[in-house]
Amino acid sequence: MLVDEAGQVTPEVGIATFALAKQVVIVGDVKQIEPIWNVSNKVDVGNLKKSEIIKTYDDVIYEKEFDSKGFLSSTGSIMKMAQNACNIKSDDIDEKGVTLLEHRRCYNEIIEYCNVLAYNGKLKALKGEAPEDLLFPPMYCIHVDGGSTSLNSSRYNQNEVNAIVNWLITNKTAIETKYGYNGLDEKIENIVGIITPFTGQKNILRNALKNAGFDVNLFKLGTVHALQGAERSIVLFSMVYGKGDSGTMFFDRDNKPNMLNVAVSRAKDNFIVFANTEILDKEAKTPSGILANHLIYNN
Repeated sequence: MLVDEAGQVTPEVGIATFALAKQVVIVGDVKQIEPIWNVSNKVDVGNLKKSEIIKTYDDVIYEKEFDSKGFLSSTGSIMKMAQNACNIKSDDIDEKGVTLLEHRRCYNEIIEYCNVLAYNGKLKALKGEAPEDLLFPPMYCIHVDGGSTSLNSSRYNQNEVNAIVNWLITNKTAIETKYGYNGLDEKIENIVGIITPFTGQKNILRNALKNAGFDVNLFKLGTVHALQGAERSIVLFSMVYGKGDSGTMFFDRDNKPNMLNVAVSRAKDNFIVFANTEILDKEAKTPSGILANHLIYNN
């Protein structure tokens, strides 16, 4: 049995299928998109108590023994469980298992961010440096004034929607000409992917693009989950937040690298951020702070 994207599979969903296999090959990355956990920590603790694995509800052994091994339905994954069970480990790699270190999708300037953010410099970037005739800098930021608006527990930023649509209209001909091959036309919708942290922003972007004449059914458009396992020559990332928005930004939550690691590594040639640059702090040791130091700015 082969399990792909195992870092996204919760234990209770995936583990039963193992009874059907004699051998299992498990592929995934715990530093990319995590599972969507539908079981709370309290349910895990209650089940452990009911099964007499812990004696009291206050017993923290479940955190020490089970959480790190991926066993819990509120925090675990099949990939974490597989790594715990694996006896193979390279001397210079923290995680157990066979680690694929060679990277060929992104230009070196793009994957270098992921290397710094998530992989301790262990990735071998083999595509090479971005060529001089690239339409845009490989890691590029376009400043957009304004901030976000909350809507039905999500967020949107109308200024960023307008900026993205206008940018696509302005650059459509150049992009399609650049990526056409052997005299064949290439649609911009097949070249560009658009990522945002919020469903609200995705929905407004979708409507605006449709009204502007783009084929939204061809676009890879959505939250980071929409592009997990996919790629595009150019990826646009709408950060949505503006100065004055309170709380930790979604892609910096718990200081985990997962969301921005996936977002950036989907781009083969260009990763272009649309953001109010006032939210980017180059001194912060967060995923967005590290990203800020890898971007070339348009202002």
